[in-house]
Amino acid sequence: MTELNDLTPKHAAVLVASQSVADAELVGKLLQDEFHNVKLSTKSEFAVDDFETHRPSVLVLAFDTLDAAQRYYIGLYRMSTVVHETRHRVVVLCNKHDVWTVYDLCSTGHFDDYVLFWPATNDAPRLRMSVHQALRIMAAKEQAGDVAPRAAPAGVNAPNKQPAKPVEADTDTVFVGLQAGGAQPAQTAPGTHAPAPKAASPAPQRLAVLIVEDDEFQQKLIGRLMNGLDIDVLFAGSGAQAIEQMWEHKPDLVLMDVGLPDTNGVEATRKIKSIGQFGHVPILMVTGHSERNIVVDSLKAGAADFLVKPFDKNTLHEKLRQFLPGLAV
Repeated sequence: MTELNDLTPKHAAVLVASQSVADAELVGKLLQDEFHNVKLSTKSEFAVDDFETHRPSVLVLAFDTLDAAQRYYIGLYRMSTVVHETRHRVVVLCNKHDVWTVYDLCSTGHFDDYVLFWPATNDAPRLRMSVHQALRIMAAKEQAGDVAPRAAPAGVNAPNKQPAKPVEADTDTVFVGLQAGGAQPAQTAPGTHAPAPKAASPAPQRLAVLIVEDDEFQQKLIGRLMNGLDIDVLFAGSGAQAIEQMWEHKPDLVLMDVGLPDTNGVEATRKIKSIGQFGHVPILMVTGHSERNIVVDSLKAGAADFLVKPFDKNTLHEKLRQFLPGLAV
């Protein structure tokens, strides 16, 4: 028999899942003023335990990509023995590029609601209202006698009556969007943890480096120094273009020129680092001089290191080795 939950904002269980501790904390803070039982789940090895321990009435997927949110949610259904019987509704946070896709997913029942949230939280009350609405819908269904758990996502088979072993096939990609390592999540699952997904051999992904430089000659020069590397080289000629490239391509490293036509490299670095999804991406400042104030301001903005012009191929490759450990140079 399905257990009924207290669906009032004071007691209703809300779980925020994300690959980023900073993003999860941001979303958690926005909710905690009105919902008093909010927990966070940010580590892949505890994803199933966090859900099974908290048994949320509302699951908020705060991933940086829609694909990562889908992998996480399908992964729960493949590896958890209780998610199938847990009454809950799912709210997914998305960016403007994914609005129509996530709309289709919600309209077909894969998710229940979405909030246009990234990169700027322009409508924070919308997130709270979505959670309120989810609880109201669940309460109305309960009052009408409909206490059936939500249907599994498309492509996930219903469980057998006997608890099944966690599915090992393809689990290496299920939680790839979750952050491995980093700070412990606010939700600490007690007892014995479920085993982490077995590591397989995922298809290798090419690394990408974004060069933010308005001078076309310098773009070509730096790009030429990277010829022959197993790497995708992206270009942006302004701070605004840099932000667009970050969202579109998710580069692994940024080379940021100090002087840009619409802003300066320090301010552009600060803006990129203020976006939770990109906080881990190293940014190397590229400058023709190394005045102390530029160095200090760049470090305060979140820069990881510097490249002083003119630099040669060996110097650049050494920096790439340092900040892209997976790159064969």
